[in-house]
Amino acid sequence: MKLQNFFAPEKVSKIPDCCVIGLDIGSRQSKAVLLTEGEIYTSLTPTGFSMKNTAKELLKDLSLQSGVEAETVDYIVATGYGRVSIDFDFAPCRTVTEISCHGLGGSFLGENIHTIIDIGGQDSKVIRIDPNDGRVLDFVMNDKCAAGTGRFLEKTANILGREVAELGELSLSAVKAADISSQCVVFAESEIISGRAMGENVNNLAAGIHASVVKRLSNLLSRTGVESGVLFSGGVSKNVGMRKALEELLGFPVVTSPLDAVYTGALGAVLFAGLYALQRSERRQAAASRFSLDLTDLDNAVSNRQERYIQKTTGKKQNVAYLCTYTPVEILNAANVAHMRLLHAGNQKELSAGETITQSIFCDFTKSCLGGFSENYPLYASVDKVYTFYTCDCMRKTAEAIGGQFVPTSIFNLPRLIGNQSSLDYYVTELRGFTADLEKITREKISPEKIRENVVLYNRVRALMRQISGFRKMTPPPLKSMDFQKIALACYYLPPQELLPHLEGIAARLKEYEPPADGRGTIRLMLAGGIVADGDGKLTALIERDLGASIVVEDNCTGYSPFAKDVPETGGDVFEDIAAGYLGQAPCARMKPLSERVEFSARLALEYDVDGVVFYYMKFCPCYGMAKNEFIRRFQEIGIPLLELPGDYSAGDEGQIKTRLEAFVEVLEKREINFV
Repeated sequence: MKLQNFFAPEKVSKIPDCCVIGLDIGSRQSKAVLLTEGEIYTSLTPTGFSMKNTAKELLKDLSLQSGVEAETVDYIVATGYGRVSIDFDFAPCRTVTEISCHGLGGSFLGENIHTIIDIGGQDSKVIRIDPNDGRVLDFVMNDKCAAGTGRFLEKTANILGREVAELGELSLSAVKAADISSQCVVFAESEIISGRAMGENVNNLAAGIHASVVKRLSNLLSRTGVESGVLFSGGVSKNVGMRKALEELLGFPVVTSPLDAVYTGALGAVLFAGLYALQRSERRQAAASRFSLDLTDLDNAVSNRQERYIQKTTGKKQNVAYLCTYTPVEILNAANVAHMRLLHAGNQKELSAGETITQSIFCDFTKSCLGGFSENYPLYASVDKVYTFYTCDCMRKTAEAIGGQFVPTSIFNLPRLIGNQSSLDYYVTELRGFTADLEKITREKISPEKIRENVVLYNRVRALMRQISGFRKMTPPPLKSMDFQKIALACYYLPPQELLPHLEGIAARLKEYEPPADGRGTIRLMLAGGIVADGDGKLTALIERDLGASIVVEDNCTGYSPFAKDVPETGGDVFEDIAAGYLGQAPCARMKPLSERVEFSARLALEYDVDGVVFYYMKFCPCYGMAKNEFIRRFQEIGIPLLELPGDYSAGDEGQIKTRLEAFVEVLEKREINFV
């Protein structure tokens, strides 16, 4: 089949002249497209138990149609539900998300395509694209349940004893669509059975089922916006009843394509394969990979300190722990105590134990804090006293529970209003009370001079952390976020006297880095939002290891932000200096006005020249979960795309998070070769 039979001449001219294959391995159906010597071949088959075998069946069918031998294929791109299982030895192979593939493929299937609505077996997507080149501008997905998907139609058709295709034909003859108000399969089933029992016409029920799917689509469309130039793709696009219901929702007809729209994703995959065949070198793994930073000595120092803390052989009178960055470490280190921050991201056993004390609507970090004590996590089991200057209300309750059930705990208040003299005065009062409490448990006086010495030490730590992070402004950056976060965590486990030599050595090593002459790098991201605890590396690993993008700065309380500003060294009242320094640091989202917090984040993104922002926070977070819209609005104003990702410590959502991250990175990626 000649390409010109399906695509306009200007589209044909943009298709690379090579032998490439695109695979779309869906949850229910799998599709393939082969481009070679100006010809296009397609294949479709049900997805079997082994998705790899399904892919082999598609390739065999394409070979039979075209006479192309596998060894002559220049490149293969896989997309769809089962793309991660696809790998071949005979040709270069990579994966691209279905979001990007549908965007690119859809732009070739008609003129002025602005929106692609894809309804598959397990999810539905609305993708807004640039009609000129198919680049994704925005997208939303429904992959939480069967509502709004082919699975919903399949289940409801079975209730009526019909096939899905037959259901669509029946709906065209409906007098009035039955009211199927529930979008959940389980509840919709009850409504359909009740409708049958009451004698409702099967045609009307079929139309009501399609209308129910459209309700879910309307929610997605309201988030992206819609205009004329809509392509309907996916296996459900063959359903005439679904097409009719969709057009009634839109108020205009959807685009009709000469190539079956079920191949939209596979077409985009094969076009990407042509792109990659022309640029075989992988740009994502840039020259930064040739520079290595050995953090073994720092890791060993942290492990040794933690072991001494557990064994209580630090030479200090008490083991003290704290919960929040607003707890002044300068005063802690001036006291005769061993100190560390509670930062453990708990396992499922610890989370479950913590949830029995709190509530399910508390975030996983608060559950981890309590679960660590309840399950005798070694570091937590060795704590004698806990302190917190609380910001988050949930953390206050957590601290109260720790004090009530495990170890003595003192909670100090933190004024919410910043830039206010009365707030500063109040914080000074709390700092004095904090110092008095430390003196009580150690029975030793803490002199202002000793605190000033520690202000100088910790300002040196902050300066070195800014210097180390500053190397990431280079392109490509020599330091991965996984390493920077490890260094940042060490600042909460090691006292400054032990920490400073390691930071100085790391800074000296980074000075040896010479970026490549071409200055080419990866996508630059900022990780913003709430806490990233010790052990919560899932997101960072997905971005840097799996996707090859770079997190160049972290705007959270365990990343770069706590080191952004120093504590003043005026030589006057040291408590006033500390109060001014801590209330003047990168503010928490709990602080007011919120605009100060948002502006800090925006300035940081611009300073580090990021391409996009990943806004990550714990599910049920009362600070960052509630403030997210302000961040989204501000980043829209300065033209930096933002991806919102609520998270927890489970592994069950890794696939969904990876899909969103892949699509986000692909949207941001600046390709040297494109189809413009």
